Parts: sequence; C-alpha cells; structure tokens
Amino acid sequence: MKRDSSLCKKAAYAVLFILFLRVIGITHLNAQDIFSVGDFYYQINDDGVSATLISHIDGPAASGELSIPATINYNGNNYAVTRIGKNAFISCGNLTGLLTIPNTVTYLGENAFLGCSGLTELDLGDALDTIGSAAFYGCKGFTGSLTIPNSVKSMETAAFYGCTGFTGALTIGNGLERIETAAFYRCSGFSSLDLGNSVTSIGTSAFWGCKGFSGSLTIPNSVSSIEPNAFNNCSGFTDTLTLGNSLESIGGMAFYHCSGFTEVITLATEPPVFSFEDVFEGFSCTKLTVPCHCIPAYQNSDWHDYFTTLIENCNTISEFDEKKANVYPNPTSGTIQIEAEDIEAISICNMLGEKLFETSARGNNFEYDFSPYEVGVYIVKIQIKKGVLTKRVMVKD
Repeated sequence: MKRDSSLCKKAAYAVLFILFLRVIGITHLNAQDIFSVGDFYYQINDDGVSATLISHIDGPAASGELSIPATINYNGNNYAVTRIGKNAFISCGNLTGLLTIPNTVTYLGENAFLGCSGLTELDLGDALDTIGSAAFYGCKGFTGSLTIPNSVKSMETAAFYGCTGFTGALTIGNGLERIETAAFYRCSGFSSLDLGNSVTSIGTSAFWGCKGFSGSLTIPNSVSSIEPNAFNNCSGFTDTLTLGNSLESIGGMAFYHCSGFTEVITLATEPPVFSFEDVFEGFSCTKLTVPCHCIPAYQNSDWHDYFTTLIENCNTISEFDEKKANVYPNPTSGTIQIEAEDIEAISICNMLGEKLFETSARGNNFEYDFSPYEVGVYIVKIQIKKGVLTKRVMVKD
C-alpha cells in the first residue's frame, strides 16, 4: 500500500511538473521528452550525448542535501549532465548543505537556484561557461568565499543578488569580461574583492551594498566601463583603490559613499570620462596619484572636482620607458621612429591632455610625422601588451 501511495505521489508530481513547464514558457516539450533518473527529471540535448537537468522530482517540496550527478544512464546509454535548466530548483528552500556543480556542467539557466536559501556552501565546477540571470538570487545561506572559475564567460543580471551570507573573498576568474547589473547586489558579507584580468565592464549596482569589503580594490587594466551605482555603499574599503590604465568610463555614483579609502591611484594616462554625476559623492579621500606628466590633464577634467591633491608618480614609469621604448630623433621637426616590443596602439596628446592622434598598431616599430604640429612638447603614449609607455617629444622649427 505504501509503495502504491509513493508511486501515485510521483505520478502526481510528474503531471504537475509538465503543467509547470507550460506556465514558465517551455511549451515545445512533449511528455515523452522528459524522463526521470533518481531524484531528477531530465531531457536529452540536441547533441544526443548530453542531458539537461530539468527539475527535482519533488519540485519546490524537495528537501535535504542536493547531489547533482555528472552523468546519468537512461535506456542503456550514458549521458553527461551539461546543463541545469531554467527554474530547475526555483524556491527549493528546504534543500541544505553543500551545492557542488559537477565539472561536466557548462550552463546554469535563469533562476536555476532562486530562493534556495537553505544551501550553505557553493562549489562551481571548472567547466562552467554561463551563469544565468538570478541563478542564485536570494541564496542567503551560502557562507565562506566564492570563486567564479576562469571558465565562466557570461554571468547575467542579478546572478547572486541578495546572497548576504558569504563571509570570505570574492574572486572573479580571468574568463569573465562583463559583470552585469546587480550581479552581487546586497552581498554584504564579502571581505575582499579580486577582479579578473579580463573584466571590461562593471554594470549598474553590481556591488551595491557590499559593505564587508576591506583592504584594497584594484580595477584591472582591461576595464573600460563602470556604470551607475556599481560600488554604491561599499563603505568597508580601508586601503588603496587602483584604477586600470584602460578605464574609459565611470558611471554616476559608481563609488557612492565608499568612505573607507585612504588613497586613490589611477594608471590611466588620459582621465576616464564620468558619464554621470556624483561618481565619488561621499568619498572621503581627496588624494589622487596619476601617471607621469598627467597632472595637467587631470586638473582640466572632472576628476579635479573630487580630488584636490594630485601627485605625479614618475619613478616606475620612467624606468620602464627607458628599458622598453625608444623614440627618435628627439627633438624633431619631422618624422620620428617609435620602437617598443609588441606595440598595440599609439596616441599623441598635448600637454593639456587633449588627444591629437590615435591608432592601433602591430609589431615593434611605428613611424609618425610631427611636421604639421606647432613647436612645443607632446606626449607619445605607446600601448604594449604589458602596459602603457609614455615619452615626451619636443617639436622644433
């Protein structure tokens, strides 16, 4: 009798699950496309050799520890579990313990673990490529550190929104280029932040309310855009903020009320643009260290509204220039030769920081004609793989 009751219960869950699929928009599936193995429903992927985990057989009533298999056997065939589907474990608040994403899984769908507040640890697999929007929304129970693997290329909006339980370091792997809007919104427990070397854009409110951060924050050289409220209310930073030399845009209130910083260093030879107002509103630090020869450019930019003490750092750059770049003849009244290893781009600025010329380049040599320029001093900026070299060139009659 108990066995019959259990079978009836599972059959009822199967019917409810199919209805649930239709409600959330997966209407192209037929009943025969879905099958169960162990505690989960699956579907074979189009490649015929892998499977997507669709949901737990108990739906939102699922409880206990969650063990996601790397492979399953169905009808005598083995399939790698490579995807966890949209809404797979949505509102499964009774699941507990460690959540390990197998190394076979490359994709976590939208809302995959939304509201799974009972899970206490998270281990993302090394093969994971995509984390869907709101995938871990409201998973308040996670503790310890979080590492986004190097394999992750896409992490969509609000992926870890409201995951307030994390207490350790947040490390972003080197594969991720964009941190989307509200990605770590109100994740207040993280103690430190290490952004990967491939991040090019930080979305609106990405780290809003992450008050637990302490120590230094380094924005890598590849960052090109920071949008509004990105670090709003990150009041815990107590050391140095370093902005990479490829930074192009910082959004409004991006560092709003980040009151703990004692020093700001920018590696950008051209002042990054503020696309909105109040970028550093409530920012207690007024000292800004800029690259060699760049004080005039920052004095004539919006940065001077927030930082009244500008310091020029020439020691490291001058030594780097001497060993890695050669510009001749200098002074010149015509064409110069620029020599450096692995040149990627060349730009020319006047002493006010105004860009007069810019182009991409390849190789170890570049030629440029200064004859149309007025007599004076100009800054040649040489972008190479390892950074930006700067050289002064004097144009004579």
